[in-house]
Amino acid sequence: MFGIDGFDPWTGLDGRYEASNPRLMVVGDVRLDAPLTDRESVLRKINGAPDLIFTNFEQAVLGQRHWEEDFRAAVRAFWECTVFYNYNATHLGGRTGATLTARIRSDPLHSRLLRDMLLRYKPSHAIVWGEANWDAIAVADARWEAEAPIHRGEIDEPCRSVILDGQRTRFTRIRHPSAGFAYDRWSGLLSRFLQPAA
Repeated sequence: MFGIDGFDPWTGLDGRYEASNPRLMVVGDVRLDAPLTDRESVLRKINGAPDLIFTNFEQAVLGQRHWEEDFRAAVRAFWECTVFYNYNATHLGGRTGATLTARIRSDPLHSRLLRDMLLRYKPSHAIVWGEANWDAIAVADARWEAEAPIHRGEIDEPCRSVILDGQRTRFTRIRHPSAGFAYDRWSGLLSRFLQPAA
């Protein structure tokens, strides 16, 4: 896709993404399941393969714990109407042990892919995984606009937006949902971020 070998984002199922509100794009950091594509990784997950990173994120974004009744059905419904890809698309992490450097994070290809993903899928909201990813993320030929932070209790998280082809996409970030990810912190913040506009 977009002329990049092996670039195959998850784009939902059966047109459900296009009909969703909000239209959500999740921007991961790096493919840890190489050689699986992003599409194959999510498909494995919704078909029941265990994955701590995805499960942590799913619990927070759904506001539901994995042991609760109907969690698996909620996960499937979520991914059926959500776009997902890893921003650092050319870097294969995980078992390769290759370090994701600042130079790799700032590769202009990544900002062009994000622009192309935004133009094609027109998400209303985007959640970025990881603080280093948030600090490096850029959209080619566009400029960030400041948004009010997401506030919940004593916690504030940054929010910003970009407009491409008349479509505004609001972005926020979460800590990478690997070990140390706190459900209690992120669930309420994501719920507030994803509230449809009035």
